[in-house]
Amino acid sequence: MTRGDPAEGQPLTALREDLRIERGAVPGDGGPAPWLLYDPLAHRYYEIDETGLAFLQAWRTGLTPADLADAAGEALGRAVGPDEVAAFRGFCEANGLVAHRGGWQALVRQAASRRHGLGAWLLHNYLFIRIPLVRPQGFLDRTLPVARCLADRRSLAAIALAGLLGLYLAMQQWDTFRATFLEFFTPEGLVFYLAALVAVKALHELGHAYTATHYGCRVPSMGVALMVLVPVLYTDTTDAWRLRDRRQRIAIDGAGVAVELAVAALATLAWSFLPDGTARSVAFFLATTGWVMSVAINLSPLMRFDGYYIAADLFGVSNLQPRAFALTTWALREILFGLGDPCPESWSPRRRWGVIAYGVAVWIYRLVLFTGIAVMVYTLAFKVLGLLLFAVEIGVFVLRPIVRETLFWWRNRRRIAPNGRVRITGAALAVVLLLLVLPVSGRVEIPAIAEPERTERLTAVAASRIETVEVAPGESVSAGQVLMRLRSPALDHDLEAARIRLALVEMKQDRRAADPQDRAGGLVLDGEGNARREAVRGLERRHDELVIRAAFDGIVAEIEPDLHPGRFVGRGEELGTLVSNGRRQVRGLVPEDAMARLYPGASGTFVPDDLTTGSIPVTVTSVSAAAVAVVEIPSLLSTLGGPVAVREEKGVGPVPVEAQYTVVLNRPDDELRLSGTPAVVRGLVTVSGRRESTAAHAFRRIAAVLVRESGF
Repeated sequence: MTRGDPAEGQPLTALREDLRIERGAVPGDGGPAPWLLYDPLAHRYYEIDETGLAFLQAWRTGLTPADLADAAGEALGRAVGPDEVAAFRGFCEANGLVAHRGGWQALVRQAASRRHGLGAWLLHNYLFIRIPLVRPQGFLDRTLPVARCLADRRSLAAIALAGLLGLYLAMQQWDTFRATFLEFFTPEGLVFYLAALVAVKALHELGHAYTATHYGCRVPSMGVALMVLVPVLYTDTTDAWRLRDRRQRIAIDGAGVAVELAVAALATLAWSFLPDGTARSVAFFLATTGWVMSVAINLSPLMRFDGYYIAADLFGVSNLQPRAFALTTWALREILFGLGDPCPESWSPRRRWGVIAYGVAVWIYRLVLFTGIAVMVYTLAFKVLGLLLFAVEIGVFVLRPIVRETLFWWRNRRRIAPNGRVRITGAALAVVLLLLVLPVSGRVEIPAIAEPERTERLTAVAASRIETVEVAPGESVSAGQVLMRLRSPALDHDLEAARIRLALVEMKQDRRAADPQDRAGGLVLDGEGNARREAVRGLERRHDELVIRAAFDGIVAEIEPDLHPGRFVGRGEELGTLVSNGRRQVRGLVPEDAMARLYPGASGTFVPDDLTTGSIPVTVTSVSAAAVAVVEIPSLLSTLGGPVAVREEKGVGPVPVEAQYTVVLNRPDDELRLSGTPAVVRGLVTVSGRRESTAAHAFRRIAAVLVRESGF
């Protein structure tokens, strides 16, 4: 209710008689403990200050707001304004804390008026929906002694010793532990995995519930919560608000993770004794992935899980995130415009800036998280629904806060005087806009290799025996120089037999004039002679190829190890590599988003990974028109330590994760040399391409995605 409302002067309605007031926990700044107003129907606690307590104590049926202000002011020793009364009255009525004249029927009507339709309810709540399943208080009370025995000092010491022993035994089999195969892809393995996951998460929630019960808190419900339609277990520990000792609250908050760590300790020990199979794989999961993810997610203070409530109790700030957002918003407005509004929290500067830093971190995290959720729901749902959910996610959780703050600036534009602070803000904004729209960046980085212009693999043309190896790795050779001599007994036999068969044919040809039978078959004999001669020449060529010679001037890049006289090698077996000396070409792969900035003739620099080699100026010679289907440059594969991300596809090879295009570069004078480095040299080419602004680049990427995803 606000000032000017006709109902402002109406007498007060009685407060509900079942409301309770309790003292809260001492805040982290050491100030006075707040008061808690407990609504048992909604099972909700409201934190109120001394002013709110004075209003509640002075509240009487039939009092006017002015009378309430006078009574509360007398108790507080200061004047109470009508705005404070209107705000508190509106708070009580909005949260159903007043008794309606119509009895329970009026409460039903009020609840119905606030109820959304199914579509609106899903729109507001599909990120987090609670479904209570059980009311566990009776079970918790009966089994609490057992839980206390499991959590006493002796049990905790035994679990810690079991964990240390498990770690010791796992370290003794570390290679086996790391290589444990998760047999979750079979139906049986999947069932065991899901059962183990549900069991450990149920134990996690029971840890919260038992700890809360131990400290005298009521646990009204446990059940399943749907987070973006993904089921997770939850425990209602709202009653922990009544605990005045923040250490007890922290114990409740951290009990779930403590239980998972205990399970991980026991699972680590069990892994050492279980045989290979599904049970051991489940133990491995519980000992590693399960609790690591639990710690990473549940202990993060940026998400509203256990870590958030632990951080709130450590800070001593209830409702940490809303108050941090309000304080961070105030700080943002003061930094940008210097409005002079009062700080929403009367904290010390150190505490204030700590909470502001937390608020900024949560803002950044929520931006990334909600954008990721938007992409996820778009990917998982069919396209039309995915687009709708994506738009809702981005619009409601990312754009709406920005628009709301922008509207606040616009409504308060008269208060934003053109002072020095505003000029600095405007100048900074202008610089940012200029950096976004000015084409200042044309730099393109291309993972590449400098490879010899000619490369030849030295191979055995037939199964043969090494006779001599006449060169060493790194030795310079000239064209035609003998590198190795091989001998093939089988080839020698075949050649000798072919020569004998040829000699027999030639003998028949020589006596043809005296032999009527040979003379009658002259044409056939001539054809056989030609075939025999061709067979001999082919075998002689293969015999000559057993003497391996350099096809060009170059360097022997490598010789296979253990090549020595007398060793037999198979046909096609690689014996070494010969590369051309000096002149190189550079080949690289460029991602699709950089293609618009590249063009033939663009200049750049090739910087080898080995900085002792020295950089080389290059120019772009050609850029492929189509993306490569398979990466054929082994040095660039991510699977081999290279910079280009690939995934191995069976029967295909290394397929790039992102579209990649081949770029060929050479030195401007066409004499690209890396003297003394005959092998392939990996490095990075930095090219000065067409300049493009950040805004244009982002627009092009967004347009490409929209075009790609536009088909329904």
